[in-house]
Amino acid sequence: MAYNAFVKKDTVDAIIRTSGEKIKGKIFKLPSNRLLDMLNEGSESFIPVIDAKVYCLVTGNILFQSEFLAVNKQHIILIADHLVPT
Repeated sequence: MAYNAFVKKDTVDAIIRTSGEKIKGKIFKLPSNRLLDMLNEGSESFIPVIDAKVYCLVTGNILFQSEFLAVNKQHIILIADHLVPT
């Protein structure tokens, strides 16, 4: 089956916190939606993250890197975008 239409999404830098890890990477969202809208949408259980770096919360060390990572929404404690370097 071929599709003739596509949806344009924004790519944003984001930090995602789970109970044991911090994930830095890029996520895709619709221009008109907030991250909260993406979390509350019930049709998808995972958020795709590209260029992901996963850090240990205790040591701060990188556990691993991946070009693609699917994060289960039920494990997300915090999610933030439009990051400002400190």
